[in-house]
Amino acid sequence: MKLTTKIFIGLILGAVVGLALHMAAPDLFSTLDAYVFSPLGTVFLNLIKMLVVPIVFFSITLGTASLGDPKKVRPYRW
Repeated sequence: MKLTTKIFIGLILGAVVGLALHMAAPDLFSTLDAYVFSPLGTVFLNLIKMLVVPIVFFSITLGTASLGDPKKVRPYRW
């Protein structure tokens, strides 16, 4: 099975389960949202933010280092 198919199946299943849980047991849904989903989402976003700065820094550094000749860097200065 292709990866895109798995992603769409997971997306649809997640939406269906979320809507069913919200309709069937709103108290349970709000409790799960407050104590499980929100903290996990916050941790996930903080991990992504933590990765962005080193990736950008090393991309710029390695791109500049791969130019080789320092005279080639001069047009890119501010």
